Amino acid sequence: MMETVNPVTVDTVTPEMLAAREKLRSRMGVTGTQTGGKGTARRKLKKTTKYVGDDKRLQYALRSIGAANIPGIEEVQILKEDGSLLTFTNPKIQTAPNANTFVVTGVVEEKELSFPDILQQLSAAGFDLPKNEHEKDGDLEETTDVPKLVEVFDDVTQNTDSTS
Repeated sequence: MMETVNPVTVDTVTPEMLAAREKLRSRMGVTGTQTGGKGTARRKLKKTTKYVGDDKRLQYALRSIGAANIPGIEEVQILKEDGSLLTFTNPKIQTAPNANTFVVTGVVEEKELSFPDILQQLSAAGFDLPKNEHEKDGDLEETTDVPKLVEVFDDVTQNTDSTS
């Protein structure tokens, strides 16, 4: 004769069973909400958002203003105000001279300006970068084309009035 086993009811749930269930939930990554059906935990795939629509709209807008590709450019370096340098290697460059628009697309790498080779490239291109803030202020004062006042204007006008 076979012995029948009574199914586990809510009244007979032991703390060990609750701990085992909690352990299974933590292993499976199931939180308090159930995402699947019929009691099975199913995982949802994270959807990655692609900006293909934005890229197509940008290309359409560039085409409408008459942008043309510029081939053969290997590297583009953009100097930012904070002293860092954006470097695009093998970029795609489009220009629309009528709209005064240049578009640089590609993989960007941000570098600090302290690299000697970048400084040599910039100095060869004609950029003279000041070393510190004091030199920047000094350059601004030297470039102003305002003449210094030698005589007082009122004195000069009085002299011309008295002579006439």
